[in-house]
Amino acid sequence: MGFQSPQFDFIDQRFSPRHMKTLEVLCSKHVQATSSDPQEIDISGTYNGTPAFSPATGQLLPGNRIVVSDIDPGATVIPNKVCNIFLVTWSIVDSTGDVLEGPFTTTVADAVKCPGAGLGPNQTVIQKHDIQVMFCTTPVDTDDDGAFDVVYVTLDVEYCLVVAQEVVLKVNVAQPFCP
Repeated sequence: MGFQSPQFDFIDQRFSPRHMKTLEVLCSKHVQATSSDPQEIDISGTYNGTPAFSPATGQLLPGNRIVVSDIDPGATVIPNKVCNIFLVTWSIVDSTGDVLEGPFTTTVADAVKCPGAGLGPNQTVIQKHDIQVMFCTTPVDTDDDGAFDVVYVTLDVEYCLVVAQEVVLKVNVAQPFCP
């Protein structure tokens, strides 16, 4: 003769099929995108009475820096490719935070191959994280007088791109022992 307790229940009787939506990662990449059209800045004058660049070296003067005020990322998915765009707003400021030049808005765009992106009936999900903006300044002496007149600023955006697609899984789940 067996003993049966009302507290004991076989979990096998509690399983039932369920559908669950989740994301399947198609690709994950570290990407570097560079602006194709450098921003031209005339450095021959002063801004609010303070020069931003040294005419002798073409470099930012001590205490001045380039500051990013906004990054607006966007993306478009085409079959097997993700087209990314970043609108970066930046300015040159002095040590007190006063704007010496700008704000400028620069477009940085790239296309990343990602097999499976944009294919099928499922929605493609894009995530960009760890976005970092770097600047490359190139001084130019346009009139060959020994002093730099113009600085070209090129932006470099590095980021992690994760592309996933929604999938529906059929799983067997059990009701919890303790509701």
